[in-house]
Amino acid sequence: MKKNVILFLTCSVISTFAMFGALAAKNPFPCFGVAFGIWALFFWIASRRNKREAQRRFHERMFNEYMRSKMRGQIRR
Repeated sequence: MKKNVILFLTCSVISTFAMFGALAAKNPFPCFGVAFGIWALFFWIASRRNKREAQRRFHERMFNEYMRSKMRGQIRR
């Protein structure tokens, strides 16, 4: 979560400076490309992190369920 906030702030600063650069440039399209490209990169990285975290939670849950079933099996014997 903390990394996402830092990444968000970094993307905000970079895109703000790119937009300011687009105001002063003869050809503003490269600056627009940087500004919107950094946000696309942010969303890609954030979604990848969220997917990895969800997968880790799923595996932990399945492992805990497996261990509970093993403990119940030992108690019944």
